[in-house]
Amino acid sequence: MRNLLSANFNRLFKNKLFWILTFCLLVWSAVAAYDNACNILYRPGPYSDAKAVPESVCFDSGPVVLLVIPVFASMFLGTEFSDGTMRNKIVVGNRRGRIYLANFITVSAASLVFCAAWHIGSLSALPVLGLWSVGVFGWLLLVLKSALFCVAFSAVLCLISHIITNKAAVAVFEIVIALAVIMAGSFLYNTLLEPEMASNGVTISTNENGETVLEPIAPHPNPDYIPEPQRSVYKRILNALPSGQAILLANTVSSGEEQLDLPIYAYCASLAITAAFTALGLMHFKHKDLK
Repeated sequence: MRNLLSANFNRLFKNKLFWILTFCLLVWSAVAAYDNACNILYRPGPYSDAKAVPESVCFDSGPVVLLVIPVFASMFLGTEFSDGTMRNKIVVGNRRGRIYLANFITVSAASLVFCAAWHIGSLSALPVLGLWSVGVFGWLLLVLKSALFCVAFSAVLCLISHIITNKAAVAVFEIVIALAVIMAGSFLYNTLLEPEMASNGVTISTNENGETVLEPIAPHPNPDYIPEPQRSVYKRILNALPSGQAILLANTVSSGEEQLDLPIYAYCASLAITAAFTALGLMHFKHKDLK
């Protein structure tokens, strides 16, 4: 196991794609966080007071990280199969379970580096907005949450990469999966934000003095509102999806009065996804026919 990890990390540190993605993510996060902070503080909008805290911009790049991880994982693990490295590892006596775990640990470590680049870059918002309103410990908990969902997503991608051995095919498939997961998380989040009561606007009339009067239309039940018990199910799915957690982190302040975030559930869901998909991957890879 030690030799497998040593070989994987040696290849990781020499991988140009890994360093390019890390650098691009660092720059993207820094520029995006600083630009968003300046927009909030110096070009205020109707919701600027609610969003003028570092948490509202420091976690915006979570969905971008979820797109970067499959790009790296598919190319890194796809090379193992396309170059015959995987078969050679088995021929020299390495157990399949150890090979799979070594690959998972390597991809997870890379995802944590991407996660670190995201958070280091986001620190550029602090000179503009100041320190986090949740405190350093609260910020660390949010960082832990992001690290856990990055590892959980790595476990899913690692399984897919060991099922589809064609490097080009797995790259396309994993990126499509990432986009689908992000879209699903966005759909659930926007659906849960629908208010229970809605109003179609205002009526315009003229009073006896000839003045224009605007009268709000009485609120009525919103047909798009998700009632209980479906609402609780949607919340749990949102908090279980890595993309849902990333979207919730990116909207820590603008989630409305209702608390959509379930922190303890999200931590447990990430750990459960990691364990479940790693176990499935081990079972599949032990019986996979490597031609």
